[in-house]
Amino acid sequence: MRLVKVLCAIVLCLGIVACSKPESKLVGKWVGKTGKFEFTADKNGVMTLPQVPSAKLSFPYKWSMQGDDVVAMVFAQPINKTIFGKLESKTSLIIEDDKFTKQP
Repeated sequence: MRLVKVLCAIVLCLGIVACSKPESKLVGKWVGKTGKFEFTADKNGVMTLPQVPSAKLSFPYKWSMQGDDVVAMVFAQPINKTIFGKLESKTSLIIEDDKFTKQP
């Protein structure tokens, strides 16, 4: 019985450590004045620009964390650019002077 309790405690601690990774804070949908970003657990994402009448512009990207609070988003053609953002908190992300808020 004691062994079961120890194993449960270890599993619980590992779960807490895994959830505290910066990547886990970033995964989800973020909305700002200049558009939306969606970060998935498989390190892919989609940037959607504000909807123009009859057109929806979306651009896929690959993302990675650079330390605990900086995210790099690598866009392929036609953008062909790497954009950096700063994770200020669990619900606040700054990308190119725009503040994005994590959606529930």
